[in-house]
Order: sequence, then C-alpha cells, then structure tokens
Amino acid sequence: MFINDESQKQVLPILAKAAVTPVVEAQHRASQQLQLNPGQQVKAEIISNLPNSLYIARVAGELYHLEIPMNVAPGETLEMTFLTADPRVTFQVLRPEVGESVKLSSMGKWLADVVKNAQPLPPQEPLLEFPEQASAHLADRLKSALTQSGLFYESHLAQWAGGALQLKELLKEPQGKLSRAAEGEGGEGDGKESAAADFADSRTLPLIKEQLQLLNSGVLAWRGEAWPGQDMELAIREGDEERWEQGIEATLSLDLPRLGGVKATLRFSAEGLSVDCVCNRPGSSELMRNEGAELRAALESCGLHLTRLAAKDE
Repeated sequence: MFINDESQKQVLPILAKAAVTPVVEAQHRASQQLQLNPGQQVKAEIISNLPNSLYIARVAGELYHLEIPMNVAPGETLEMTFLTADPRVTFQVLRPEVGESVKLSSMGKWLADVVKNAQPLPPQEPLLEFPEQASAHLADRLKSALTQSGLFYESHLAQWAGGALQLKELLKEPQGKLSRAAEGEGGEGDGKESAAADFADSRTLPLIKEQLQLLNSGVLAWRGEAWPGQDMELAIREGDEERWEQGIEATLSLDLPRLGGVKATLRFSAEGLSVDCVCNRPGSSELMRNEGAELRAALESCGLHLTRLAAKDE
C-alpha cells in the first residue's frame, strides 16, 4: 500500500452540490500531479468513509479527501470527468445509468475490511529503562519510535529510492524487517496463501489500519510507556487556522507523581511555543506556574522560546 507525503497535504473537498451530477472541486491546485486534460474521464475509488459526507478516495493514483453529496460505500468506484484546473481542480461526477450496478473494486473492499477488522498494533516497548534517562534521551527515543513505527514506510521507501535514506534505516521499520533483505531470500513466511496476500503481508494489516486512520484524522498518535510504569499519550496535528495561527499542535497526557494527571497542549509556531496545561489534582496548576521560570529556562536551552504558559485545575 502506498501512502505518500503529498496525499496528506492535498485535500479535495467538494464545494458545490448539484442535484443530478455533483461537481467536485479541489481545495488546492493539483493539475500538475493529476496530469489530466479537460474532458478526460477518471475513476474515484472510495477507500473509506468519514463523518459529514467526507470520503477518502483514490483519483489518478493519489489519495484525496472528498466531500461527496451522494451516498457511496467503501469499495465503490465513481466515474468522473475532469473539467478544469482554474481556479480550482474540478470534476463532474457521472451517475450510473438506471439498473447499472455499482462496480466494487477488490482493493477498495479489502481496505474497507482492514479498517473495520484489522487488529490494533501490539503494545510497544518503553522508550527508556529508567526515568533518570528522560532529560537526556527521551526526545531522541520518541523520535526514533515515530520515524521507525512503519507509518511512514512508503515515504521512506521513496527517499531510499532517491538515495536520501540508507537501506539499513529502512530495515529498522516493521515492513523492512519483513523484507527479503532482512530475512534472507527464503523469508519467514508460513507458506499460506490468501486473498489478502495479493495486496499486503497479513502481518502489516495493523499498520495499514493505522496509516488509514492517520490519513482520515490528520492526527499522529503515539501511546506507550516513557519508562516502565509511566504511561504517556501524544497526539500531533496541524494547527487550526480558525482558532490560532497555522503551526503544529501537540497534546501530551501524563500521570506524574507530584502533579497527578496532566494534559498539556503545546502549540508550535514561528513566534515560539505556547503551553496550556490542565491538571486533575488540586494545587498542581499553582505548582506548575510557580516553576514556570525553570521550565522557560529548560526550553530556552533547547532553542525553544516560550511565549505562553497557562495552567489550571479541572
């Protein structure tokens, strides 16, 4: 399964809704990527459905978010005509003739089944062995856990093909560990064949499910232990332009010995870093505010300018 970097940046909502033949418009110009001529017919393969009439669909080999003003199901293929790229990439959806059955692609049905039935990822190893290692090594270990998680394997594969990534780095990821380069030409397969094997190794299905969920939500989530017994949850997303300037927003949830449960929302922008904390133990927010100068100094030593620190109790 190929999910590249651009697929998460190119969002195609349908802005106009017609009663008979809906019009599909792209939010960003994509004519160079699509390489289509006006009047050319294309197929939109529905991969999965989202709330509010949103869908993930494959168009001309790329994945897009579509807002489709008609009921379609994962696995269906819509016929569309490319109309124009000015001012936005626009398609016309062609409804099937009365009595014509909708074509369900095997890939679409398989992906829909993966989203619904694939098992979750197994628990991950703690990032650190001891809490004393946190200040020196936690950031690097977390970076490695995310980059080697397999969620970005296809992008890393493209980097390797372009000479920007070494093969040994690719083989550290789960999919790389299943490759012949890692296993030897004999591999570790059990010899069993199934319909799923036509699309992906069954051992990668939890990762494919996570990739689709990441593409659906735009949220990169990590859950595990910072060190044994210390649970940690991290969610990273692009900032919401309606609420604050464009940037990166991260939510970090921890249960700490002195502070209790803390949920910190961090917003990274060109101006610096703002931090808003919510504590579930009375008095913890005051303690955090009192230690604000120490936090500011620690962040400055890492090259981060703290523009705001706010803390409150639940």
